[in-house]
Amino acid sequence: MIVGLSSFEAVLDRVSQEREDTPADRSGSWTAMRGWNSSFVCASFRTQPWPSREQRGAAHSAVPIDASTPAPRPKPAVHNDTPTPAPKPKPAIDTSLFKRLSPADVAKDINLLASDTPAELQSKRRRFARLNHPDRTPAEWREAATTRMKIANHLVDEALRAVAARRNRPGVAA
Repeated sequence: MIVGLSSFEAVLDRVSQEREDTPADRSGSWTAMRGWNSSFVCASFRTQPWPSREQRGAAHSAVPIDASTPAPRPKPAVHNDTPTPAPKPKPAIDTSLFKRLSPADVAKDINLLASDTPAELQSKRRRFARLNHPDRTPAEWREAATTRMKIANHLVDEALRAVAARRNRPGVAA
């Protein structure tokens, strides 16, 4: 207790003293909040000070609300004489790849080598999938893309098994 007052009463007394100390005309302020507030966000765009509560009230009361008054029409768009550039067309997908469905053709497209490491094989699998995945191809070529991906995954899996078998053989350097 401060001088016979409870904490709550002391806070109320302090708030009332601050209200008495502040000037009544706060034309540049819209809130009594101290410190950071939302007015700092667009302060650089505002050319005039914020209107006081009295000014805002007068502005709203000066405009009668009438349902028969038509809404203001938007200004027409200004047309420039310069033509807008046409959007760039999507690059055409090379569909000749989807006609190559034999395992030898797919192995040639992947560029599998006997000396590839497991990391290189996985990288080649991802590179092949980026170009041939069924989700990235047109609908008419999805079945062929699915076939190519199945063959490629099978070939890369076989190559990974071969690398693992070479490493597990005693006396053979991998």
